[in-house]
Amino acid sequence: MDHPRTVAFQHTAANRPSLSARARHLLSRLLGIRRPDLLLARWLGARLSDRHYLAIGYRLYLGAWPDYDQPRTINEHIHAYMLRCRSPLLHMAADKALTRDHVARTVGTQYLVPVIGLWPDAARVPIERLPRPCVLKPTVGSGQVLFLRDGEDIDVCQIRLTLQRWLDTEYSRVNREWCYEGLHGKVIAETLLTDDRGTVPADYKLYVIGGAVRFIQVDRGRFCHHTRNLYDTDWQLLPARLSLENHAPDPRPACLAEMIDITLRLAQCFEFLRVDCYVVGGRLYVGELTNYPGAGFERFIPHAFALELGAHWRR
Repeated sequence: MDHPRTVAFQHTAANRPSLSARARHLLSRLLGIRRPDLLLARWLGARLSDRHYLAIGYRLYLGAWPDYDQPRTINEHIHAYMLRCRSPLLHMAADKALTRDHVARTVGTQYLVPVIGLWPDAARVPIERLPRPCVLKPTVGSGQVLFLRDGEDIDVCQIRLTLQRWLDTEYSRVNREWCYEGLHGKVIAETLLTDDRGTVPADYKLYVIGGAVRFIQVDRGRFCHHTRNLYDTDWQLLPARLSLENHAPDPRPACLAEMIDITLRLAQCFEFLRVDCYVVGGRLYVGELTNYPGAGFERFIPHAFALELGAHWRR
């Protein structure tokens, strides 16, 4: 019987793991944890200036040292923006309750997701009595959401603990995102929007850079198999990716022109903004506004696309 041969694998410049990947692997071996980079970030957090913290993160996630004095890539521009811009508009965009007021004043209440209630802390949320399906999330934070669906058993105590932990998190320190500085979150419950298959609808994210929508990001399967496509404003699929793999081309939304119009109106006074939308039953909703997508750490592929977007930035 033939035995498999042992083949020595030699690292070359092309296949050698990156420095950040090797460092994370070593720390994983030493500490036995899944994300040692996050543990290290917490430990360093109190010891580094915002500028140094972001620069080290940029090097770890994007593989190069940034230039925040003369930014060129969109990532460098986002970080430079995080470090210098102290407009109160950023606080408004970072608080989902304040964002709703901005949407209502600027484009109308018809674009708002129906709200069930708003509470100052988790203990006051009447979880058992909430009409389902619905979602629970903090008004301050990013990506935290709980789904309460019809007929599902729920652990009320665990839900309260999770919600309160989110409320107690100081998000301005997590990735040095100034827009969260001094904000105190509440718990908001909204009606769960679903598509015709009963699943969470696609997420349309429009990036306004230099006063124009430069591209539209479409996310699918955000809570299972997350994929992402990028389009221009004519709905041509771009030969580029943002951190994730692509999925099959998306149909052009019938309300695309309306989506772009309300995005520009909402972003009119901002230097930079991402507007997140949903389309359900042919109706357009504004989900939230985002000041610093991915805290500036998401990788644009190819790198030339990050440079192209950065060239559009205007102060």
